[in-house]
Amino acid sequence: MVQTAGDKDAFRSTHYLGILPWYYWWLRTQVYQQPIQLYACVRGFVDESEDIPFNEIKSIYLKVSEIVTNNAALSIDDIVQQLSEVGSIIVSEDRQLRSATDLIFSIIGWQTMLYRPDILSCPPSEFCITDEMNGHRSSCHLCLKQFRVCKSKGLSEFLLGFGLMLIPRNYNTLEDAEEAKAFNRLKSVKSSTLNAYLLTTIGGITISWSDCLACHLELDKNARVLYVFRYPSFCVESLGGQSARGSGRSTIHSCTSDFPNNNHWATPQDVTELLREVLISYRLLFGQERKSRKAFRKLRPFEHIPKNSHDRFLLEVCGKKRLDLLSGVKERDSYELARDFPHLRAQLVALSMYLDDRKPRSWKELWLDTRDSASWLTFWAVIIIGGLGLILAFLQVVLQITQLAIDLRQAGS
Repeated sequence: MVQTAGDKDAFRSTHYLGILPWYYWWLRTQVYQQPIQLYACVRGFVDESEDIPFNEIKSIYLKVSEIVTNNAALSIDDIVQQLSEVGSIIVSEDRQLRSATDLIFSIIGWQTMLYRPDILSCPPSEFCITDEMNGHRSSCHLCLKQFRVCKSKGLSEFLLGFGLMLIPRNYNTLEDAEEAKAFNRLKSVKSSTLNAYLLTTIGGITISWSDCLACHLELDKNARVLYVFRYPSFCVESLGGQSARGSGRSTIHSCTSDFPNNNHWATPQDVTELLREVLISYRLLFGQERKSRKAFRKLRPFEHIPKNSHDRFLLEVCGKKRLDLLSGVKERDSYELARDFPHLRAQLVALSMYLDDRKPRSWKELWLDTRDSASWLTFWAVIIIGGLGLILAFLQVVLQITQLAIDLRQAGS
């Protein structure tokens, strides 16, 4: 189905993420990747046709955003009911009701970027999300499925069924015993000792760029893969656009818990802090060190992705030496984990511990490993001075042998 420029501009001007040039195309791609049956509840849907009624889906998408940001306590069932009452969807038969439930589930994922729906492989009794980390399981996506009856739960409780997508402050999710101890022991990290250059050279880590915010900085130690969210401008707009949306909440802020006794899920303030931490983490890993900026330029975060869906801000936040970030996002030489990264603390502890355990195994790695500059200078000074000493001693022996040979020749003559 071909969309006109007018349709696109109208969508951009009405949605809180509409000012992001890449998001329209990203969303459009997500919509067209789904099976046609997902849209059976949409007005204008025709069984015999393979065309997806994108204009109608956009209207439903915007209505869901309005409903959720005005009442965060709703469930998927509640949202379906409200959409049905205002005539945005048709649920006159079971197939359409299932379609509506799956569509709302999908839209929540697209609006928060915490997960992507996996409709194709999902059995009728379950909700499924895409495996974003190639079989690796962590606290953010602990389960890829949950039963369909959970659609009656509030959004925060429902999302918690998949894992800790929105983590509270200073929550220890580390399963490894040594890492769990280091969670309280490690107080700070520096860009000079924890950055993408060291992770890729000394640590042998591969950077895998993800469309999923919940997977940001998740480390698969077995595969040596670090997952990094590739759309930082989503965080910027989610932070900067809250007050402009009337309710003061974005969709991702509306998927939080306001209960003070809920220690396993983020509050709206936690989400604000988390989004800021994600932004500053790009500076820590890529932007603050020259070698890391150079390493980033060799990466291809948008490989096989159409140019329209590229987030140019990623190139700025990771590739520029100086960058003015949002208010409340401050770049430092040394970061206190409890203060600067209370939500990404466990991920950074795991990265730091992984790098500490990696010892140089070749002369090249010894040369590249500059984590301890004093030890590095001392080691190479000893090698160079000692090497020169050996060479001079060798030359001295050669000269002595030569001189002895000359003396013996002269004595014989």
